[in-house]
Amino acid sequence: MIFQDPMTSLDPTMQIGKQIMEGLRIHDRKMKRREAEARVVEMLGMVGISRPEAQFRRYAYELSGGMRQRVVIAMAIVCGPRLLIADEPTTALDVTTQAQILDLIRSLKATLKTSVMLITHDMGVVANMADKIAVFYAGQIVEEGAADDVFGNPSHPYTSALMAFRPRLDRDRNQKLAAIGGAPPDLFAPPPGCVFFDRCAVPMEICRDNPPPFFETGGREHRSLCWLHHEFGAARKDEWASMGAAEL
Repeated sequence: MIFQDPMTSLDPTMQIGKQIMEGLRIHDRKMKRREAEARVVEMLGMVGISRPEAQFRRYAYELSGGMRQRVVIAMAIVCGPRLLIADEPTTALDVTTQAQILDLIRSLKATLKTSVMLITHDMGVVANMADKIAVFYAGQIVEEGAADDVFGNPSHPYTSALMAFRPRLDRDRNQKLAAIGGAPPDLFAPPPGCVFFDRCAVPMEICRDNPPPFFETGGREHRSLCWLHHEFGAARKDEWASMGAAEL
């Protein structure tokens, strides 16, 4: 697991090398201390930290944000996981460091032959990193499929709105940034039907009280949790397709 904020996920009272080594020795009780230290130094070098032997004995508060995130990544990969879960791994970093960390995760994915589950709200990061996308709303997957299919042909009104309202460099600088109206539902008392009903641009009566099933929408395992893809939603779907971003 790579956590969102490396400063709060690292123990400020422990040397970074010892923190990485702790998990390694718990998972491999037979590993000797010297062997574990060598493995940690190797991991620090793999994640791009210069002079890893010297950095081993430093504390988190002595490192920059980018270096702290690299330490967290080293901690996550030191036991050779098959799945790396990255929760907003670039949120607390500047743009240049963000790009470096994403390049590092992509490189480690190929080198270590591991899968990466990336949790993010940044559509640019998704476009740059993902092979497959699952779009969540109110705790549910509302659309999933190959990245090219989801970006090229969003099939759920929530996904479509996310795409339409993201900032763009080719827009008029005086144009207001649009937003999805309304508020997410109360998950302690969820609506009986579609969770996006109150904020949807093209709601239908069936959506109010009947939770939709998944409908296949073409592409590689591309599917959407939306009644628009049922045969009786065809006319409403055509109306949705003709809407501009302002109407969404």
